Amino acid sequence: MSSCRTSGSSSCRTRTRGTIQLDGDTATGRAYIQELARTRDGRQGLNYAIYHDRYQRTPDGWKFTERVYEVRYLDTSPLAGSATRPAGAPADPPAGNMPPAEGRR
Repeated sequence: MSSCRTSGSSSCRTRTRGTIQLDGDTATGRAYIQELARTRDGRQGLNYAIYHDRYQRTPDGWKFTERVYEVRYLDTSPLAGSATRPAGAPADPPAGNMPPAEGRR
């Protein structure tokens, strides 16, 4: 499963289906995740992590009882490229092609 979002920040997350071990009315699970992100405040990076989950069967279905997020690799070096823009947002004009300032010609 993969998802990307933008709202001033950009992030993309890819998660595996993972595995689940059933034991009666309880279970444990594990899923691997890769995240690529650039935030409004300039932080950016790539990480690989594992979700370690515990579940409990209830009358309303299976529920999380615990989720541990274990970062296995973190790279905060600058990312190449630029952040995406929300749909319909205008593109920045190329450098050197800026329109004249209001009142100046």
